[in-house]
Amino acid sequence: MCEVCKSEGSDYLFMNGPKKVLTSNNLYKVFKGAVAPVKLCHVHSIELFHLGERRFLKEHLTFARGLAMRSKTQSEASDSPFGL
Repeated sequence: MCEVCKSEGSDYLFMNGPKKVLTSNNLYKVFKGAVAPVKLCHVHSIELFHLGERRFLKEHLTFARGLAMRSKTQSEASDSPFGL
């Protein structure tokens, strides 16, 4: 399922049709010094291309908040002195 559709509670199949597949996209300005890989449906992939990263994240705030939480958990795990 598309990560944006999932975060917003949208019907993925209704928006894209049954034959559309997910695409892997990378967001470069979300994490410092790292790339954020995301799975997007056809509609959101095109929207990301047209709007750009910043405007896309402003349009989908719930998705952006989820990415921020994912970033926070990754940084906390890397700060562990035990490497866990």
